[in-house]
Amino acid sequence: DLVCNCLHAGLSHLVKTQQVVTATLGEDAVLTCELMTLKDVRQVTWQKETTEANENVATYSKRGHDVNLRFQGKVEFEDEGLQNCSIVIRGVSRGDESCYKCLFNTFPDGPISGRTCLQVNGKI
Repeated sequence: DLVCNCLHAGLSHLVKTQQVVTATLGEDAVLTCELMTLKDVRQVTWQKETTEANENVATYSKRGHDVNLRFQGKVEFEDEGLQNCSIVIRGVSRGDESCYKCLFNTFPDGPISGRTCLQVNGKI
């Protein structure tokens, strides 16, 4: 019975993230994401959660990285790897305040995701 509960909980426990990252307006924020188990990762995708649908921010694969046009100059990769893939949001603004998902697209298991939320504080 316990095994069933674990399976239904999904695979999110396999991803290490910070639940909340706090940054001050204008500062840089680092969002970390690490897959804690060795899997055949084909691609890592970072998404920004919005009310309509999740918006792709950046992707990383063996072929290299790609930052979505809307986030170029704003988001960069801090760690580039298929197991550990962190991004930096430069000069955070109120518009950056949201939750972000990192999706490890693995074969044959499919996507394993982690989630971290960015809180932006005003300058003191």
